Amino acid sequence: MMRLRGAFDEAARNIASGTTHAALYALLLAVVMVGCAGAELLQLRGIQRQIDEFVSAGASTYVVDAAGRIDARSCESLAGLDGVQAAGALRTADARLTLARIPSTALPTLEATPGALRALVSGDSATTRSLAADEFDGVWLSRQAADTSGAATGSLEALLDGGNVRIAGVYESPDDGRSGTTAYALVEPVPVEGTFDQCIVKAWPVPQSMESLALVSVGDVGTDPNDQPRVRQFNTKLGAELDATALFEHRATTVMTPLAAVGGLALGFVAIRLRRLELASALHCGVPKTALMLQSLMETCSWTVAALALCLPLLAFAWWDWPGFDAGQIVDLAARPLLAAACGALVGTAVAILAVRERNLFRYFKDRS
Repeated sequence: MMRLRGAFDEAARNIASGTTHAALYALLLAVVMVGCAGAELLQLRGIQRQIDEFVSAGASTYVVDAAGRIDARSCESLAGLDGVQAAGALRTADARLTLARIPSTALPTLEATPGALRALVSGDSATTRSLAADEFDGVWLSRQAADTSGAATGSLEALLDGGNVRIAGVYESPDDGRSGTTAYALVEPVPVEGTFDQCIVKAWPVPQSMESLALVSVGDVGTDPNDQPRVRQFNTKLGAELDATALFEHRATTVMTPLAAVGGLALGFVAIRLRRLELASALHCGVPKTALMLQSLMETCSWTVAALALCLPLLAFAWWDWPGFDAGQIVDLAARPLLAAACGALVGTAVAILAVRERNLFRYFKDRS
């Protein structure tokens, strides 16, 4: 206990007097930590950006074409699969609606179940939002249809054949390679009943055997080989698939954690190496090496903890401002280089202490700068 107290007191004196140079090493270690963790976060942000682009372009959305044979309930039930954000049925309405403000053009009219409407409304986003009750009260226009007609969300539009219709909202459908009839259309929400022409499924990550699973929505497959249900990707411009797992596993920054450990080890070793004359003198005066080891580790802990504290804003940023990924996973990945650097500093300190020899005291004295 006395040896422990003595080591603690000596470490405290060295830190307070500046002998440890705690502030300098804390700053240097923080630079190593932030550099490695920051590189990891930037790489992860790049992967997330690729995922967002892929999903928001509709490349992870699939459409089952089977005119008059899509079972609405079966299609909507696909939303219960892991990774599926929204699933619903679409069909062409029996009659087109014509707004009084553009009497010469009847808008292509689609009928959509709630899940299909959610998929359309979130078609240009990597996520899928829920719709409020009033957003099912009325019809939706694609952006192109809204721009052509001049209608806006919340407006009450007169129909050419009499009556009015409320514009519940406008959904985005960019001209970026998406297929189908939703780019220029009026969409009317309908109950989950009856048969439809298409089942639209938005997912990420895309479940394995997505095409086979999507075919569950077809109520009657039929026997005509020329009229079989077809599953297609909503947008093929970005390729058939995006292997996010491979992007993550083969990212360039997998070396950041061991690199941070090496950086921390080097700092811990140098911090002790530069004081080898002082430490050898202590050994010569009878200080046990175990006490010297304990004292040095305490001193290193002081600037290691300070460096970790300097990096807390980086972890806070990863926790609060990161889309797509689970925040806990991001913090875990960002914290690994920080902890590796901290452990490396302690290991470097221990190795340097073990390398100090009392018998080399005079050589250390002659080699001092």
